[in-house]
Amino acid sequence: MAPTDLLPGAAKAAEPSPVRARLTRILEGAEFPALSKQIIDTLSALDDDANSLQRLANVVLREYSLTLSVVKTANSVHYRRGARPIQSATHAMMMLGARTVRQLAGSLLLFENYARKSPELKELMLLSLLTANHARAAATRLQLQDPEEAHLSGMFRNLGEVLIAGHFPEDYQRIRALMRDDGRSETAAVKMVLGFPYVDLGAEVARHWGMPDAVVQGMRARAAASASQVAAVTAFSHELTQALYKLDASDTDIAAAVDEVLAQHGAKVKLTREQIGGVVTDALEETRELFINPGISTDRLRFRQLATAARAALGDSVTAQEGDGGQEPHAATELTLRARLRLELEDIVDPASGVSIGAVLLQALEAIVRGGPFDRVVACFLTADRLSLVARTGLGDGVEQLIPQFEFPVSVRGGPIVALTQQRQAVYLPSDRSFSTLEMRWAQQMGIPQFGVFPLIVLGKVVGCIYADRLAGPVPDRATVRFAKSIAELIVDAIGRRRNA
Repeated sequence: MAPTDLLPGAAKAAEPSPVRARLTRILEGAEFPALSKQIIDTLSALDDDANSLQRLANVVLREYSLTLSVVKTANSVHYRRGARPIQSATHAMMMLGARTVRQLAGSLLLFENYARKSPELKELMLLSLLTANHARAAATRLQLQDPEEAHLSGMFRNLGEVLIAGHFPEDYQRIRALMRDDGRSETAAVKMVLGFPYVDLGAEVARHWGMPDAVVQGMRARAAASASQVAAVTAFSHELTQALYKLDASDTDIAAAVDEVLAQHGAKVKLTREQIGGVVTDALEETRELFINPGISTDRLRFRQLATAARAALGDSVTAQEGDGGQEPHAATELTLRARLRLELEDIVDPASGVSIGAVLLQALEAIVRGGPFDRVVACFLTADRLSLVARTGLGDGVEQLIPQFEFPVSVRGGPIVALTQQRQAVYLPSDRSFSTLEMRWAQQMGIPQFGVFPLIVLGKVVGCIYADRLAGPVPDRATVRFAKSIAELIVDAIGRRRNA
């Protein structure tokens, strides 16, 4: 046989599988690599040390819904230890630990990325979030060791369909048309258009992101074949979501579908009908925040539809509210947030709280970022020989790129940050006064239209400063600058008390 006779077979053998071919096209897309990096970076932050928590804090604070989710999780019965509700995400993260936070972050990063792209993707991500919240609530009632692992598995259960809808919308429409117009099952329609089930693509991407094995097991789990209790809960939660919230289904059809899910999964997910009503209520309440908050695209009508469908199927055991929970107007909420963040920080200033100065500093930086709000906040300290002012930690969007640039000699060459720190007076430019020539030159070089420096003076000695800026928007009013200054003073108090102790 001539060598050329082998070419067709060899070429065929070298062709990637349909799943790998789709994955390659997704990875080569314009936006997906950035999402992949965020998720991989988040999941790789394994430790509860200061660096891991700072990295995670920047991921968490970048997205409102993620900040909300972390704080609400720490305030849940499962985790809460104190009498006063937690307001600070960094405090919540320290309570939950990096592992739990990165699981929450992985889930919400996926939600934020795809929910903004189209109405269909928004609906898919809503259902994924409901599945995740069902899974966590069910795992908590079943007293599983790690409810957040169940949440992560639930969020990624439907990843394959989300990826096809997001990156191959024409193929996704063909699948929906085959189901709607030809009456084909989803399994058959997906196989006809893609040549593989959704879950195969989802599992490939989950592995690419380094997701735990439990997530992949949860993607493939079925009622009769679950590798673990978390996988069983994931499969149950997914099918419960699909049964409850199918668009255009009648109340009778929804109730019948829910009954079928309970019958199929009852052997492995041992929850009473009343407990399942509680699971659905918890999931709706968690999800409701995304519908009612002014910082997020809202759809209150859809939420009312969800709550109505759940009550039609499960009766009075579903007690989720449909309104806005009596939320305060946005401006009042902002002012209240400042007061609450400051109050929570005051609780840990005293060394008797047992909180390290690093943890105090991180929580203080969050208070300035969220309470201002400011885009970036950096804590700078003098070196032991007092010859340099160096950034030690920071929070805010893009602060990782800013910190390496903040190393200034304590001399006339140190620039405006050193000069303003040595003046021992807090200042925000151009709110308090106009820029000097030196300050204007530095600000233009850095691309910063406004910034503030709040010196840290401990026991009469300058030890560093807090730097804050906004890259866009109005110059903060005097109340906002006073708030930032008051937080810097609490940092000074915390350092001074620990030195005296």
